[in-house]
Amino acid sequence: MGKIRMDERGRVLIPLDTRERLGLKAGAEFELVQADGVLVLKPVIPEPVRVESKRQKWGREAFLDSGEATFGE
Repeated sequence: MGKIRMDERGRVLIPLDTRERLGLKAGAEFELVQADGVLVLKPVIPEPVRVESKRQKWGREAFLDSGEATFGE
């Protein structure tokens, strides 16, 4: 990865190629972990959101055969 430098305000820039490779976007949150003189940034992975339907029973349209599925125009 190489060396990076902390600025006078304590900010560290993660290089673009590293951010892209890791899928990091602006606003990503990290947990800062210190162990044996080493700092580790661990991305905070949000909890999945459970979504429920108000529908009581799924109809045939919810389970199309592969030949019936539409993938755009």
